[in-house]
Amino acid sequence: MNQAIPQPQTMTDKRRQILDAALALCAEDGLQGAATARIAKAAGVANGTLFHHFPSKEALILQLYQDVKTRMGAAICEADPELALREQIHHYWQQAMSWMLAHPNELKFVLGFFHSPLLARPARSQILNDTLRFLPALLVKGQASGELMQAPAPLLLEVCQGQFLACASLFVDQPELGQDSHWQASAFALFWSAISGANPYDNSDR
Repeated sequence: MNQAIPQPQTMTDKRRQILDAALALCAEDGLQGAATARIAKAAGVANGTLFHHFPSKEALILQLYQDVKTRMGAAICEADPELALREQIHHYWQQAMSWMLAHPNELKFVLGFFHSPLLARPARSQILNDTLRFLPALLVKGQASGELMQAPAPLLLEVCQGQFLACASLFVDQPELGQDSHWQASAFALFWSAISGANPYDNSDR
């Protein structure tokens, strides 16, 4: 399915209401359970109003995915470029993890959407590139310096998101683990190992 990436638009109150209602229903019942009629009712708008703003359910869900990624990206501050690559990536990983743990509905939605046929891989990659601009740049930098695996860039991007979401899901389901410094450190060590090929138990580079 060819998908047009939604372009940034001025967020009206009704668009915001619809996106918020869609997020809550998708988090609660999954993408398939969030019918447009239910979303419109939860948002307090008519079906026609929903389709005025979003021509299809697919367009609505794609916009919601971009909205979540954009809000998360806006909440992440830039790392000190003088830090070592591993420390820069750790900085972004911690901030993104903290944001996801503070927004469990967004996490549940993204987890359900990650493998959904509603989002083609090229569209997902483009949204990641557009909203989390620091990540592709760091991957390129790491490959150029030899600190990261010389794998195809789209594959590294998929591994980053997959590893991150798996840990975030565990920490949301079991909050005590997300607050445990050893679990947090181990989660990042495994994330770093997946993209660098380094032994997660090797402390020589820390």
